Amino acid sequence: MRIVMVGLSHRTAPVAVRERLAMSSEQVAAFAEQMRSRWPVAEVVVLSTCNRMELYFVRPTHSPPKLTDVVELLAEMRGVDAKELTACCVQREHLEAMSHLFRVAGGLESMVLGEPQILGQVRTAYESARTQGTAGPALHKLFQQALATAKSVRHETGIDSGRMSVGSVAVDFARRIFERFDDKVVLGIGAGAMAKLTLKHLQSLQPAKLWITNRTQANAQNLVEKLGQDEGPDAGVRPWEDLDNLLIEADVVVTSTGSPEAILTTKRFETIVKRRRRRPIFLVDIAVPRDIEEGVGQLPNVYLYNIDDLQQVVDQTVAQRSSLVQTAEAKLVEAAQACLDQIEQRNIGLLVKELEDRLVAIGQAEHERTLRKWLARQPGNPQAQADPGVHEALTEHTHRLIHKILHLPLSQLHRQPRQASMSFYATALRLLFDLSEEQAGEAKALHEDAKPSSDDTNP
Repeated sequence: MRIVMVGLSHRTAPVAVRERLAMSSEQVAAFAEQMRSRWPVAEVVVLSTCNRMELYFVRPTHSPPKLTDVVELLAEMRGVDAKELTACCVQREHLEAMSHLFRVAGGLESMVLGEPQILGQVRTAYESARTQGTAGPALHKLFQQALATAKSVRHETGIDSGRMSVGSVAVDFARRIFERFDDKVVLGIGAGAMAKLTLKHLQSLQPAKLWITNRTQANAQNLVEKLGQDEGPDAGVRPWEDLDNLLIEADVVVTSTGSPEAILTTKRFETIVKRRRRRPIFLVDIAVPRDIEEGVGQLPNVYLYNIDDLQQVVDQTVAQRSSLVQTAEAKLVEAAQACLDQIEQRNIGLLVKELEDRLVAIGQAEHERTLRKWLARQPGNPQAQADPGVHEALTEHTHRLIHKILHLPLSQLHRQPRQASMSFYATALRLLFDLSEEQAGEAKALHEDAKPSSDDTNP
């Protein structure tokens, strides 16, 4: 069994690449279904956020899918060149892959160190795979432990306290452009979680007006209520059809829609800039794919920042919190190792049961063969034919022999320290005794034990 992670993030790929790989929940489900269709024995969980797209999958050792197979499938479904995708992707296997997920859930790999949203995003990815049936026993254990550990480590280390968020960075940028905000208009385009968090921070500036617009008006209304903003002449929901007029009126714009294409093109914004009469406008595009074409930022008096631009400010805080990061990382890596040991012990347990069944079958065949030979040599002894003691003696002999054969290698497996990982010994046993890793009963045997508890999955 091999646990593999392949993917990209804001650390390895610019937003121009990430936005082409971003997937909706429906597209995630379709990709996972394609993987399961092509490689039925593989497990897979897809984590797709605005800053990362990562695939976690488990496959039998020395069996497909290979890394190149998965990358080619992803490239095919997202319409990108496989070579270009490979250049941006990172690959990690087994403990490194598991440690990476623990770090991601713990907020150590986030653009904003310790950000809490990623914990919920990891949980959503896992729950989606569990519902779809693409997460098997190994990924059940991995994601349950990653979620539980990340929640605990965040609380113990305080890594998510005093953090800089996308919203707080947006406020810092806004203050560089405007000296006062009591005469400014803030516009939110989109009604998702990221928009809410950013607008919450901008509310602290106490702008003169705050408008929300969204294609679905009910969602915009819901966001207004979550922001605690009363409807009135200076705040509330405005129709989507009124977007151009709103952009002429606004001074600060936060856009975070789920549109697959840019909603504000350079051509469209040229007209808006002319009607604004040289008034500066601050645009924060935190959507992936981006909502605003890059050329908009080249227009006069337009200050456009996307999610990668915000990273430059966030990075300044990381060094100041290095001790917290080191403490959190040590705890997360230790927990990942413990999780791997549990998965491998479980795998060894199933393997031993499979080996025992194989030996019992061989022993039973030899038992019957020996009994036939013994009885054939005593044709005139009817008492021997009916003597149950003979059967019992042979059965006991077979069982004792099997247990003695198994005792030595099993005692070696449990002896510390081991010179190699449990997966090494499992592979050796399977190879030496011709045991199949794709046993149909393996997933069934683990299914009930692998079901998540509310404590494990609730961040």
